[in-house]
Amino acid sequence: MPLLYALLFLAVAEALPAEYKLLHGPDPKDPMQAHIYQLDNGLTVYLTHNAEEPRFYAEIAVRAGSKHDPQDATGIAHYLEHMLFKGSKKIGTLDYEKEQVHLDRIEELYEQHFVETDPEKRAAIYAQINAENQLAAAYAIPNELDRLYTAMGERGLNAHTWVEETVYKVELPANRLAQWAKVESERFHEPVFRLFQTELETVYEEKNRSLDNKSRVIHKAVQEQFYKIHPYRVTTLGTVEHLKNPSLERMYEFYNTYYVPNNMAIFISGDIDIDETIQLIDREFSLWERRELPSFPTYKEPAINGAERIEVNYPGEEYVLLAFRTAERSHEDAETLQILDMILDNATAGLINLNLNQQQKVREAGSYPYLLNDYGAQYLWGIPKQDQTLEEVEALLLEQIDLIKEGQFEDWIIPAIVTDFKKSVKQGQENNNSRVSSMRDSYLGFEEWSHAVRALDRMAEIDKQDIVEAANKYFNGAYVAGYRRDGEQDIPEIAKPPIDKIDIDASRQSAFFAEVMAMPFAEVEPAYLVPERDFTTRELAGGSKLYYTRNPLNDLFEFSIAIDIGSLTEKRLPVARELLDKSGTPRFTSEELKKEWYKLGTDFRMNVSDQETTISISGLDENFAASLALLSDLMHGPTTDDATLAELQSIIIARRDDALKDHRTIHEALYRYHRLGDMAYYRRVPSNEEVRALGREELLNLLSGLLSYRQTLSYTGSQTIEDVQAILAQHYPLPESPVEPPPYQVLEFTQPEKTQIYFFDKEMAQALVRIEYVDVPYQAALEPAVELFNDYFYGGMAGIVFQEIREARALAYSVGALYFNGRDKADYNYMVGGMGTQADKTPEAVAAFAGLLDDIPSSPERFAAAQLSVLNKYRTERLGFRSILGAVRGWERKGLTGDPRSWRFEQLQASDLDEVLEFYRQHVQGRPKLISITGDKSKMDLEALATQGEIVELGLEDLFAF
Repeated sequence: MPLLYALLFLAVAEALPAEYKLLHGPDPKDPMQAHIYQLDNGLTVYLTHNAEEPRFYAEIAVRAGSKHDPQDATGIAHYLEHMLFKGSKKIGTLDYEKEQVHLDRIEELYEQHFVETDPEKRAAIYAQINAENQLAAAYAIPNELDRLYTAMGERGLNAHTWVEETVYKVELPANRLAQWAKVESERFHEPVFRLFQTELETVYEEKNRSLDNKSRVIHKAVQEQFYKIHPYRVTTLGTVEHLKNPSLERMYEFYNTYYVPNNMAIFISGDIDIDETIQLIDREFSLWERRELPSFPTYKEPAINGAERIEVNYPGEEYVLLAFRTAERSHEDAETLQILDMILDNATAGLINLNLNQQQKVREAGSYPYLLNDYGAQYLWGIPKQDQTLEEVEALLLEQIDLIKEGQFEDWIIPAIVTDFKKSVKQGQENNNSRVSSMRDSYLGFEEWSHAVRALDRMAEIDKQDIVEAANKYFNGAYVAGYRRDGEQDIPEIAKPPIDKIDIDASRQSAFFAEVMAMPFAEVEPAYLVPERDFTTRELAGGSKLYYTRNPLNDLFEFSIAIDIGSLTEKRLPVARELLDKSGTPRFTSEELKKEWYKLGTDFRMNVSDQETTISISGLDENFAASLALLSDLMHGPTTDDATLAELQSIIIARRDDALKDHRTIHEALYRYHRLGDMAYYRRVPSNEEVRALGREELLNLLSGLLSYRQTLSYTGSQTIEDVQAILAQHYPLPESPVEPPPYQVLEFTQPEKTQIYFFDKEMAQALVRIEYVDVPYQAALEPAVELFNDYFYGGMAGIVFQEIREARALAYSVGALYFNGRDKADYNYMVGGMGTQADKTPEAVAAFAGLLDDIPSSPERFAAAQLSVLNKYRTERLGFRSILGAVRGWERKGLTGDPRSWRFEQLQASDLDEVLEFYRQHVQGRPKLISITGDKSKMDLEALATQGEIVELGLEDLFAF
């Protein structure tokens, strides 16, 4: 590590005397050994060292979220999050002094627009905003922040806003720490909210997505009933009325009030030197000025009066959501409430899991807690079976609460839950994102770190009586019951305003950009996998094979059995997989089996894809042998009864009925059908009649017969390969003469002579758009060009797609495009683009996206950034121990030997823009396209859309076999 930092600090002036203090040193109960500091200006800094790869993950959190929004301008915190990506007086501008004249005028116009009520006058003001925005954009460099980080090799540049927080995040190579500090200090010190008009449209699109989200629809209704006066009642996105009427002035007021160092914290986990990092942060961030914070009002919620009810309509799946008021997250009952929630629903052996899901008394049910700073809530949810009422589901959920109040749960469950939490903590220690998340949660909850790291100790002290007392204290008949009924949804209108396209010049670059990129850093060399050092393979009986790699960090294992047969050749397998979840063994009923898994601390899963079935277990290595023996018992002799299968068949068919009303399922079926015709997944599944005709014995025999095939075994854990082989020999005998799996099938893509549009008409706020087309079969030699093209064309917020569709035209919130390599050496490569856009923008959005695919801009600057980004990732990204075996098997499927990244890296270094453009011309440009659109045609100009291709409107009977 010192070598990495040697060059970093050559360019830094002699350090000033330390102006920070250590708040909390390494704690014996803290496996991360976090250091917590505070600068003189009040900025809190959490640092932890993790040398798994030469990278670091950083977050900057603000203790301000949607609950701090002005009540007449909700959504401001979230708007502000978006605007903090627009730059500052130095980032994202060619000449801020000239730009400022227009930005000031835009702010004035938005304030006039904010107070004006006359529609015609508002439209006139908006036209002035549009014109002024064009003048300001002449000086703007859109997404220069992202371009900076992309060139450094970023991963996961993003942010989120919630009720009490706004968090900005990025992962970078460790040798770019000094650049990160310089950029972030400038970003938050003097931000400039440029390009507000197009970003406003982007937020509209995000709101549209929420209006089409069935979970958000019911949760919003329940929150508004649950909180009568507290700002928690308003969604983070704000109300539609306020979104239509934004105020830049109020946004700056929010920033100046809450974005102050004494209300913010930095969190970093990665390959860093703690002492050097805090000195760097002190130098760069001390210029932020402390300001007094306003006191947050105290909201005293009125008591919930019995069962308060609210209903909403949404097409398809019905749903009940119950909300009980509990305690805030700093309350002494917080850990007790967390364990109580897990007694209800731990995904395996909770009361809801066993009594409702396993016994199929409902289609599906569960629970989750929300413990916030001011109030807490416990939610229970359920989905009814066919002909089951929401009232009946509610009653069943309440029965599970009553069981806890009466102490009718087994004693072993509490220690098993504590073990479950310990597993989660151990696994979280393995990656920087989870490590930072735990530190961030402590800060945002105003929790001392010494208290946070002892949560498991406190949980271990909780007993049955504590749970019963908490249940009787908080679950006393006062709750909110939300029903989502199958019906037409009332979707508020958000009109498409006129916006002139912003011209984006990729050659623009600020002086600050050049300064940051010129900062010295020590280069890192790539690291590749070496057989027998990083992983081992062993031939087993009957041609089966074991892949092994060691877990160097903890005692958690993962073990999987892969069999090369899936739903493509055996379409009954998905139904059999669901029946397995309701099955037992000769020794255990299905409910008893779930308890055994949970007692062992082991997760069992079976997944079925087109051409592979995977059976896996994961948990504590001390229980690997017992877990494998249980897996073997289950797979060799699953047991169930006819009544269980009959109930499952009814649930599957009811779920399918709801899927026919779900826009996302319909859209997936539409583009799969467009791509593959009758070989598409939803066209080749068993019909409802075929599902009803399936017999118990045929499905159980199908499951037990899987282990007669040749298999690929994978183990990642702390045991030696010799110990693993001994355990396999004792508990999992392999067939000496296995059945050969069916040959691999290559699915043929539709290849039209000209672009065609498949359209499904459905009332919704957004339209979902998919554009794709097939290319050549997989070629290993193309991989470097594919990587460069993807980063050049898509490349996150700095890529061409994002810039042209979202930033320049405000046509979509989510938009992306990638060229995919075939999964297998015989599979086809294909190009995919997708976006969600407001329905009335669809023709314009499709034309713009298709135009980009056919006429990609040539930009040496973009290519240089893309190449640097890809090379930096090769240099600094490492395959974590949990990813090694999957990567090795993926390479083998493509017919590759050894780690192909070594020769790819050499080719990437020698590549140039002409090679990328030649790849584009040969494999992307000018191809007839399959355009699939799901949306409300009454809101679209279909004549304009038809200029992109012939429109073929399809119905459910075309897309589904049921």
